[in-house]
Amino acid sequence: MNSDGKVNSSDMTLMNRYLLQQPGVSINLTFADLNADGKVTSTDLMILKKYLLRIIKDLPVETQVPTTPEPSSTPTSTPVSSPTPTATIDEEAWKNNTGTIELGDTIKVSGEGISVNGSVVTITAGGDHLVTGTLNSGMIYVDTTERVKLRLNGVNIKNPNGPAIYFYNVDKGFITIEKGTVNYLSDGSKYTDEGAKAALFSNDDLELKGKGTLYVTGNYKHGIASDDDIIIENGDIYVTAVTDGLHANSGIKIKGGNITVTAKSDAIESEKDFKMTDGTLNLTADDDAIHAKEDLVIDGGVINVLKCYEGIESKTAITVNGGKINLNSNEDGLNAGKVININGGELYITSGYDAIDSNGSIYINGGYTMAFGGNIPEGGIDCDWNPLIINGGTLIAAGGSNSSPSTSSTQCTVLLGSGTANSVVSIKKGDTEIISFTAPKNYQNMVFTCPDLVLNATYVVYKNGVQSVTFTTNSIITNAGGSAGGFPGGGFPGGGFPGGGFPGGGFPGW
Repeated sequence: MNSDGKVNSSDMTLMNRYLLQQPGVSINLTFADLNADGKVTSTDLMILKKYLLRIIKDLPVETQVPTTPEPSSTPTSTPVSSPTPTATIDEEAWKNNTGTIELGDTIKVSGEGISVNGSVVTITAGGDHLVTGTLNSGMIYVDTTERVKLRLNGVNIKNPNGPAIYFYNVDKGFITIEKGTVNYLSDGSKYTDEGAKAALFSNDDLELKGKGTLYVTGNYKHGIASDDDIIIENGDIYVTAVTDGLHANSGIKIKGGNITVTAKSDAIESEKDFKMTDGTLNLTADDDAIHAKEDLVIDGGVINVLKCYEGIESKTAITVNGGKINLNSNEDGLNAGKVININGGELYITSGYDAIDSNGSIYINGGYTMAFGGNIPEGGIDCDWNPLIINGGTLIAAGGSNSSPSTSSTQCTVLLGSGTANSVVSIKKGDTEIISFTAPKNYQNMVFTCPDLVLNATYVVYKNGVQSVTFTTNSIITNAGGSAGGFPGGGFPGGGFPGGGFPGGGFPGW
């Protein structure tokens, strides 16, 4: 089909690309019609695979009178212009090849395109395969242009020289963790193939799902990695890694599951987007808990960050629409290169530096956020000279120095003074309590807003039941003993004036 005078895997790749309607692919339809039915479909591709795997000795077209293919094409060794397939492509045909892989001292396999060489199981055709047993020094290696699903059913694979499961080439790799089973994958500290990067590694899209349990240990680099996307739908997944727990060169999507990661670098790193819609993440990292080079979106689920240097970081934008985040970081909590949008959800952040930090604007439109940062020049919320727009939601941002909300905000904000760790802060309007919370650490200044903070109303602040300050909201921003704003970084170079600012807590009128 590629005019080289041979029938080999190059022809199979070319036919597959043609059937997937990839641009710029042309084949001779007469040569590709292997069953002489006048059409070029996935059936012809399957026949070619069987022929190359020596499952069949002859091609059906060699023993039948061929029908002129649709559309017609002149038999020639030169590829013709790109035609349109004449039949609907069965993209689910790979599921019909069901096999089994029984690991052990003697490996037993069934299904088309599965072979064994020593302790390596090689898969060269699409299929849906059940995997069982223990392999102490080997791996499952996938090299095909189709999709492959591996159903892990009580599997324990250790490979001292590379990944435990290696999707070297695949249209999309699937891992299903069978219900009620516990499975283990681990690699070695050195690889013979340095192109691989993880105990569970794919050069292409990788999707994990199931109702069982999977433990992954990455001793070389990452625990689970893909050079394309990683999608996790469900399952109880535990990952330990010497670098990143989850790493994708494209995007990462968390749709469900209970995922626990302990990593020496980032718990989760995406070279592009990160999106979470459901599930639970329990993250412990020596570097970032979640790092995305492009947009980071949280629509739902629960994120518990037990330990990290920096919490949730995007080089572009962070958007929180829902879910719950419990985050404790040594440095910044949320950090974005361009903008942070909080539209919903619950966020509880404590950090050594800024709890919420954006190099661009910050928009608070909804949700409930408690953000306690470090001492001066750090703080609860910081966007330098850029706008902090508050249009809704509840925000309690406290620390040394906070950015001041913009007067273009539509919801009232009050700037409060200092407080101590474990003190109970209550704000009342008359006899109605609009907020009550316990401060997790000492702070010098606080930015507070909630929908019940309205214009031209009087409020009383209590600390541990003792009246502290009374204020009236005569404008969108009310000063009640606190300060905000300042130079980029939360104060003057070097941390500001002694004591954190001018006497009285800031510039006059702030």
